[in-house]
Amino acid sequence: MITREVDYAIRTVLALAKRDANATAAATADLAKEADIPFRFLRRIVRKLVEGGILTSQRGNGGGVKLTRGADAISLLSVIHAVDSRSTKLNLCTISTANCPRSGRCRVHQELFALQTLLQSKLEQIAINQLLLEPLEEGCPQDVTGETAATSDP
Repeated sequence: MITREVDYAIRTVLALAKRDANATAAATADLAKEADIPFRFLRRIVRKLVEGGILTSQRGNGGGVKLTRGADAISLLSVIHAVDSRSTKLNLCTISTANCPRSGRCRVHQELFALQTLLQSKLEQIAINQLLLEPLEEGCPQDVTGETAATSDP
């Protein structure tokens, strides 16, 4: 499951990607307001994104955070994994066969592993700059049941 922390990390990277690549580093306080993320939470997320090689950070006057490379070279998967690599895992058995002694003979494992491979591949193919280019469609997204979210007319 995509956690709130991962959601905030994606928002952080998107906010930085919207900026001019040659712009000065963004102050974390400004970034927190821009991305609508609590400042204390953003500091922890920035630290993980720096450790994951997604951002660079500079302290002091004129300091702040920037992307380490262009948004076209940063995948959605790399942002997610920098913050919480387990959030994209469908089941413990897809992390390692050592987690389940039945994995070699279990049909469910085979199907989950195939789905896990597709998910990882798709997330790796989505570059951050693509998320900036796509206009939002009007209407409600479908929930996991396939039904459209209910709306109320005034």
